[in-house]
Amino acid sequence: MKDWLAASNLKPLNVDDIHVWLFPLNTTPPAIKRFYPLLDVDEKERSERFVHFMHRKRFIAAHGFMRTVLAMYTHQHADALQFDTGEHGKPFMIHHSSLHFNLSHSQDIAMLAVAHQDIGIDVECIERKNDWQKIMQRFYTESEQKKILSLPDVLQQRAFMEVWTRKEAHMKVTGQGLHLAPGQFTVTVPPEPAALLEQVNGQDVQRWKMFDIELPTFARNYCACVSRVGSASHVVKYLFS
Repeated sequence: MKDWLAASNLKPLNVDDIHVWLFPLNTTPPAIKRFYPLLDVDEKERSERFVHFMHRKRFIAAHGFMRTVLAMYTHQHADALQFDTGEHGKPFMIHHSSLHFNLSHSQDIAMLAVAHQDIGIDVECIERKNDWQKIMQRFYTESEQKKILSLPDVLQQRAFMEVWTRKEAHMKVTGQGLHLAPGQFTVTVPPEPAALLEQVNGQDVQRWKMFDIELPTFARNYCACVSRVGSASHVVKYLFS
């Protein structure tokens, strides 16, 4: 926890910095009541589409958290922030185009990345039930699969999920999301540090900088990765409560 700062210790966001925010979504009913009025009409309508109350609560908490944090950087009221989406659906703030952000949430954890360049972040629950081996065969490159399967059995599923966060973070930082197939590029496999190794379109992989996020103990069943365009000096981590 010593590496995670409180919101009251918010530092200036320098041009080469990445700020990463972590928020537990298993929040209290009073917090949900506080967050809901911050959402715009579209967000409120989206929250109402969830059949299960737990999913609705997580959506409201994640978007209320996002708005509250971005208000700190823009010096606006959280409910006054206006958003639009790019060609492939990535959100941006209408009146603050120089401030880039990206939100990700998985089960009871939400994470927000903020930077002065295009940014992408992904968080995943490692114990999420899925047929990870079939997913790997479909979406991972041959070299990624070989490296994961060369690890001891007990490490393979975690490595699969960590690679997934690296791929998602890259897909999001490009602004293409699912329009960029995960098999079209190769990332490193743990225990190697996060990095983009190769793209089939021949783009310079040095254009992006990628970081694994070491999470606090209460989030030990999750993994996360952030990627941004251009150089990045370091990641500053904040715990929102």
